[in-house]
Amino acid sequence: MDRRRFLVTCGAATLAAACVRIPYVTGRVDGGKLLIARSEFAEKAGVLVEHAGFTFPLYVRHVQGDEFTAVLTRCTHRGCTVEPEDDGLVCPCHGSEFAFDGALRKGPAEQPLTRFAVMADAETVAIALGGPA
Repeated sequence: MDRRRFLVTCGAATLAAACVRIPYVTGRVDGGKLLIARSEFAEKAGVLVEHAGFTFPLYVRHVQGDEFTAVLTRCTHRGCTVEPEDDGLVCPCHGSEFAFDGALRKGPAEQPLTRFAVMADAETVAIALGGPA
């Protein structure tokens, strides 16, 4: 197998593993908020949500109780899509590392990820789409 084919094969396998590990869920927009059913987090700490207003998905993580975080998965270094790992978000392109709340842990990125305000009740997780938190 040549190098190019190997990289394509490994990349596809990595992407498939990431897709299985972190599920995509569907939300709905209502009054400037992206609403996700809280039940989506029953057995998962974090989910990915696509929204027509963003080129990249949002990563939404349940911290504890009614506390959630939401960040845009676009790396602030060169615009690659960061990937959820066990202890944070990692950019596969250049190795920048971020906390689940978007805080920068390790460069080369120099800025945190874009964050969104999140409110939750017993039924719904609401992400404010009006701008970063």
